[in-house]
Parts: sequence; structure tokens; C-alpha cells
Amino acid sequence: MINLGNSYRRYALTVDKINEYASQDPVLFVKETEDAYRRDIRTIAADIVNNPQRCRVIMLAGPSASGKTTTAKILSEELGLLGCPAEIISMDDFYRGEANVPRTPQGKPDFECVEALNIPQIEKCINELLETGECEIPIFNFAKSEPSGKYKKIDSKNDKIAIIEGIHALNSIFTDNLTTTIGIKKIYISVKQGIHKEGVKGYFVTASELRLMRRIVRDNKFRSASANHTIGMWDNVLYGEKKYIKPFKYSSDITINSIHIYEPCITASAAINVLGQVTPDHEKYEYAQGLIERCRQFVPIDESLVPKNSLLREFIGKGKYKY
Repeated sequence: MINLGNSYRRYALTVDKINEYASQDPVLFVKETEDAYRRDIRTIAADIVNNPQRCRVIMLAGPSASGKTTTAKILSEELGLLGCPAEIISMDDFYRGEANVPRTPQGKPDFECVEALNIPQIEKCINELLETGECEIPIFNFAKSEPSGKYKKIDSKNDKIAIIEGIHALNSIFTDNLTTTIGIKKIYISVKQGIHKEGVKGYFVTASELRLMRRIVRDNKFRSASANHTIGMWDNVLYGEKKYIKPFKYSSDITINSIHIYEPCITASAAINVLGQVTPDHEKYEYAQGLIERCRQFVPIDESLVPKNSLLREFIGKGKYKY
């Protein structure tokens, strides 16, 4: 890891080199990648704990399928090992509910926009955490898509830290009016690189496509989402990221590259099965077929080799963390 300011780990592996490692020693390939990610998070935790300026709140943001939730859990574990237990707060619990969120031009609920969240409530919680170390957060009823009316007390007094994670966590709308921002650490996480292939100009698989593969697999397995639905909404997801998330990533103190360089050897096979369900009449059919062909270029790795505490388990399942 190049530890110069807001730097992050970068890999310089092509499709051919990834396939070579996957074929020759997949166990070592997976282990070294996972160990590297853990070391990066451990270093970040140590930097936060050892900083003379007391950190009370970590704002962790990133786009869809970036691995925010698992990384928040890993960071919480590492902080705990250093004597600073962490409470994780999901911004999803601050959703105003389907009936109260803004609408897209097509009249559908716009869950990507920051106004879908209860902004004053989030601001109040951050302010209380900074001033007193305590707050009460709402509990959202996802089955009914509305606030439950129930609350959970968060205690981050003494050496505890609150980790607030969500796609909008770096948006300045939550901190511009605070009485103080001292004690806030900002982290941005995403897949920060694509994968090249010898003889192919540009990325063979882009960073956003690696996230799309993660999401296609997860949404099909755990959210009963059809291939048509997930790939059909992806352009709108990317538009929302460009409008609501990326403008604030440069305000982060730390950037995390969540790519697990062996991951297409895991997600590609499952993604192929789902993408194959995109119907010929769908506007993204040709794109899906092209992505299938590119996914087939990766040598598969047995899913059982992925550790239970891996970030990838957030998308493929059977991991140690609950989501």
C-alpha cells in the first residue's frame, strides 16, 4: 500500500495473469488478496486510533456494491482490537419511506437521491454523537418500506467510535450546519480500477462492471431480482452515483479500493447464469451477451475457497456477517 496522503492499493494484473494465478495456486491467490485487504483496513484503523485528534464519528460512503457494509464490519473489528469498540449505523434506517421520497421523472420512488433520507434527523444524530457521544437512531421497516417508529440508542462515549455508512455519507448536507466537525473522519470506498487484457484497448472489464457483477449475483440470490430488473436499472444507479456520490468523494480523508483482484473468477460464473436470463427484447440484451462473453474469459475458482469473513461474501452469501 502506498501510504502517501489519500492513496489506496492498486493492482496491475491483467486477465491473463489473473487466470495464471487462478490456475496454478488458487488457494494462495485468494489468501494473499484477502490478507492484503485486511492489512489495509488494519492500517486505517491504527491511523485513526493513533491520531492525536480524537475520532468520534467515521462517515463511510461508496456507490452500490462497493462493499461498504462488510468493510464497516471489518473496520469495527479492527478498531475493537485496538481498544476502540465501534457502533455501526446504517443510513438506510433514516429513509423517509416509499410514500415520502421524491419521484423520478417516470413517477417512481427515487431512492438514490439524498432527499430520500431524513436529513435533519441524520444531522441531529451526528451532532449529538460529537457533543455527547450518544444518540437515538430510527429503525426502518424494510418489509413495509416505512419508518417503524422504533429507535435504538447508540453509545459512543469514552473510547467508542460510531461508523455511519451509506451511499450519501460524505454528502456535505449532513455536516455543513454542525456546530463542529472536529472528530469526524471521512472514508470513501469503491472498486477503483478495472481489469485489462493484453491486446485490448482500455479496460476489458471496467470498475463499474465488476460492481455490476457483484450486484447481479447478490440481487438474484437474496433479493429475488430478475436479470432484466438489475441490468435495466444499472444506468440509473450510475447516474445517481455521478450526481449524488462522486462529487463528494474528494472530501474523503481515506480512500479504499475494494477490488478483490481474484473476484471475477468467483462472480463471473454466477453472473453468466443470471445474465443469460436477460430476454432478447430487453434494451440491454446485446450488452448482457457481450458481458457474458467477457466473463467467460476468467478461469473459475471454487467458491469454497473464499473466506467466511471476505467482503465478497456480502454478494455470494454463506459468510460470517449478517446483512
